[in-house]
Amino acid sequence: MSIFVIGINHKTAPVTLREKVYFSLDKLSLYLQDLLNRGFTQEAVLLSTCNRSELYCETDDIDNIHDWFCAQTSLPRSELESAIYLHRDENAIAHIMEVACGLDSMILGEPQILGQMKEAFSESCTAGAIGALFHQLFQQVFSIAKEIRTTTSIGACPVSVASAAVYFARQQVPSFDQANVVMVGAGDTTELLLRYLKSQLSRPVTLVNRSVERAAALAAEFGGEVYGLEGLVTALEKADIVFSATGSPVPVVTKKIVAEAMQHRQARPLSLFDIAVPRDIDPLVAELDDVCLYSIDDLKTIIERHRQGREHAAEKVREKIRSKSEQFILELKSFDKVKHTIRAYRSQIEELCRTELLKAKHQLRQGAEPGEVLDAFAYAFTKKLLHGPSVQLRQAGVEGRFELLRFAKQLFAIPDTEAERL
Repeated sequence: MSIFVIGINHKTAPVTLREKVYFSLDKLSLYLQDLLNRGFTQEAVLLSTCNRSELYCETDDIDNIHDWFCAQTSLPRSELESAIYLHRDENAIAHIMEVACGLDSMILGEPQILGQMKEAFSESCTAGAIGALFHQLFQQVFSIAKEIRTTTSIGACPVSVASAAVYFARQQVPSFDQANVVMVGAGDTTELLLRYLKSQLSRPVTLVNRSVERAAALAAEFGGEVYGLEGLVTALEKADIVFSATGSPVPVVTKKIVAEAMQHRQARPLSLFDIAVPRDIDPLVAELDDVCLYSIDDLKTIIERHRQGREHAAEKVREKIRSKSEQFILELKSFDKVKHTIRAYRSQIEELCRTELLKAKHQLRQGAEPGEVLDAFAYAFTKKLLHGPSVQLRQAGVEGRFELLRFAKQLFAIPDTEAERL
């Protein structure tokens, strides 16, 4: 068995492809159960965010895992293959650690990915897809991520996609602080956007969401007007800027909706920033007059500038992660050897016990006195149990290999005698 990572991310696939290879959080248990039921893996974690979709698994059947991953989308396999990457064992562990630390994110060091990975791990636990190996692995992953975020500059002044989107929008829209801003969605990303915008806008924002209650809770904290999705056209009619970040698998802002809103705007320009994956805003919206549409991939210039400033610190962290991944693999190999030895020794002892127990049962059936049978069983079993180690220890003493005697005392937890302590 080996540990594998298979996936796509923002480095290998544009948003047009990423949104078609997406494992929604509410269906993760179904995907995981499918993998387990097919016997392709014993342990697995699925992580899907706006920048990546990755499967972490323990398997000796990577070909079937690869086929399964490709089958989760309607894309032609030839189109998907060029974007897929595969990491194994030490490289796989290093990759998982880098993802958790934000080193493999679009925005270097962004903090949201760790929470998303913890949530994915929790879903795997609930689905019964976590055993001893992945429990040990992910505790190490979360530990190194916490250590790196608190002891290195990677975690200083954290930047998020939300903050980059606000910065980007300021560059694209004149008189940004006077703009009417509409938020589509009311999740964590929207809350982050509101926090960044709170001190930068002179007007309250408008919130549009499927659940009016969730949007109203945000409006109570940050201020603003609230609409359900049925009020989206009305909200767009008075908007200058739209940020959209829902978890919808299909676009919620269609060309028809925006076209209807634009009829009442008297050619006033509208800028839309779609930072969701899958995308919230139909790409065809960009065909409308006086409309500018941007996706998460349009933030790359700002993100690259931020990355260059932190790359030196990131390289030091990568070195640390490489060391940690090497150490984990070594521990894993050592643990496998120990398990094999323990299993072989246990089997040996069980066979000795079984042999003597059969003799004892036969004597009881012949009418022997039970107490005598038990005494004979205990004596014979103890004698055979100790015979092999005793022979080896005597031989070690004859040959002067006293280190074996010390190891034996540790192994069998034999306390030092008074004479040895003196």
